[in-house]
Amino acid sequence: MMNIHRVRRSWLLLAYWIFALMLLFALMSVSSSAQASGSCWLSGPALNFGSVSGKGKTSYTNWQVTCNQYGHTKTVNVALCPYATAGGLGLSNNRRQMVAYGATHSYLKYDLFYDPALTQRIDTQANLSTLKCTYKTFTVNENQKVFDLTIYGHVYAGQNVTAGSYHNNNDIQVNLLYAFSQDKQPSTEDVLASQSSNQSGNSLSVTTNYENSCNLISASDLNFGQMNDLSQAVTSSTAVALSCPLNTSWKVNLDQGMNYDGATRRMRKGADYIAYELYRDAQYSQLWNNSGASQGTGNNGTQTINIYGKAGPSLTAVPAGEYQDTITVTLTY
Repeated sequence: MMNIHRVRRSWLLLAYWIFALMLLFALMSVSSSAQASGSCWLSGPALNFGSVSGKGKTSYTNWQVTCNQYGHTKTVNVALCPYATAGGLGLSNNRRQMVAYGATHSYLKYDLFYDPALTQRIDTQANLSTLKCTYKTFTVNENQKVFDLTIYGHVYAGQNVTAGSYHNNNDIQVNLLYAFSQDKQPSTEDVLASQSSNQSGNSLSVTTNYENSCNLISASDLNFGQMNDLSQAVTSSTAVALSCPLNTSWKVNLDQGMNYDGATRRMRKGADYIAYELYRDAQYSQLWNNSGASQGTGNNGTQTINIYGKAGPSLTAVPAGEYQDTITVTLTY
């Protein structure tokens, strides 16, 4: 009787473990049905800014994300979260760089963004605070879909660099992190948690041609102040600021103004005039008219050209008031 009793207990114990295993399998089946597996990969063209000047420029490139999803029984949510590495040129003052190789290398700063407003910069690593995701869906009958992924770029203004062709060495890697779920929209935390298995990448080429261009930065007003006695000459000065690439020849011309009488420039108030002239030097010996110009060469920085003005002396009395003229400043290079 003792042996029979032990056999019965062994069968009961075996039945218990079979039941436990079946229950565990059922729980695992329920858990796995909430998940969805798939794969995604990236492809796309270069980001070419075309011709860029010191004013900067914004451009974009349209990449595609192709995703596969099979065996799902309901709509699948997909989170697509790209970031882009710094590449071999690294960052300068926390900005990406392109290079123009030469006797002296020249670097042009730019950045990549998620949005056309340039408010969400694409980081160089997968960071919870900066990673931005795009959300898509697969219906039950869809197994492969292609999604657009637009990458925006911006070359910063105010850079005085050597003219030439710039590129990023084609070694920036755009990495795509992604996650699938049948139950919810995957969070950024979900995407980062699955990045060891759900990641795809492709290299991005960034190019531009920096023009041999100059910019007229400012031209300040010339104010003679209050003139009480036209029998005495009154002088004043102002300045024009410009920027040009290194060794670029430039000229600054001033026209004769709006009230030129064929002999001298004039300020006007109604039907009355006050004669004046503009000069290139503080000694008022180099008249700055249509036949003369200030000349120089660019140095990759801001250059200032002084303009000297003299009004009077004049024997003609004019009524009191504000007299004005407008001069057109032309920068050629």
